[in-house]
Amino acid sequence: MARGDGTVRRWREDLGAWASSLRFSGFTVLVVVLVLAGAVIVSPSLSTYVQQRREIAELRESVQEHQAAVNEIDAERAKWKDPVYIRSQARDRLFYVMPGETQLNVIDDIVLPVESDEETNPELSRMTSNWAAGLAASVLGAGTTDATPEELGAGTGGADPDPAAEPDPDAAAEESAE
Repeated sequence: MARGDGTVRRWREDLGAWASSLRFSGFTVLVVVLVLAGAVIVSPSLSTYVQQRREIAELRESVQEHQAAVNEIDAERAKWKDPVYIRSQARDRLFYVMPGETQLNVIDDIVLPVESDEETNPELSRMTSNWAAGLAASVLGAGTTDATPEELGAGTGGADPDPAAEPDPDAAAEESAE
């Protein structure tokens, strides 16, 4: 560490000698003040210039992106002018077929893994259930119940579900018989 201390001490001495050798005249102070004033005056203009150049670069990039999008849309529009392309899109998207053709749609296609030993059945199968009857049974069954009014009242804590309703005469007769 003694060697490092000597280097630092020598550096300080050299710096001190250099600083003491500087002589400032009025002209030197005037030049330094003018350079600092020029830097202060030019810095806002310089920062504005840099900001504007950055904005111009961003706008040029935006124009290029929009031009690419316009070119892509023009290419798509040119494809839609071709009757063969329109026909192929109608067949793919709307499932249109030409007269005399038979269309087969695969619903719930299951892709089997390669290592599977399971074989697929090449026969087409028909659904044997009647969906309309199932829907009607579901709707009618949803609105009916086998529960008695007392059982329904017990589910609400024993309170009468509709206090404005008239009392049941059969229930009143059963209570008086007890």
